[in-house]
Amino acid sequence: MKYAFKEMTFDEWEKTFKPMPNHIAKNAAFDGFMFETYDAELAHVLLYANGYFGKASNRKVWTLVEGDDGESVIVDGYQLCNRIGYFITQEKAKANVQYNVI
Repeated sequence: MKYAFKEMTFDEWEKTFKPMPNHIAKNAAFDGFMFETYDAELAHVLLYANGYFGKASNRKVWTLVEGDDGESVIVDGYQLCNRIGYFITQEKAKANVQYNVI
């Protein structure tokens, strides 16, 4: 299976995928959009990642990770390695596209 690679800015990503506010934590990072990696916030993210809200709801989960160069990047999907936090978007990531949000 061939994948396309798409790099975009945070503003482009925000306009395209429309991140949902974190309704659990009142002072969430990234203007209230980021979900933490533990407790109730992680449980909510896992509902999407495991397809609870429909077969493709896992494509609405994004992970903020620390890259090898020390910079933070948002990538599509539920990731465990180097994770800092999660986002859930209204719009799904396209299948067969790997996104990097810088």
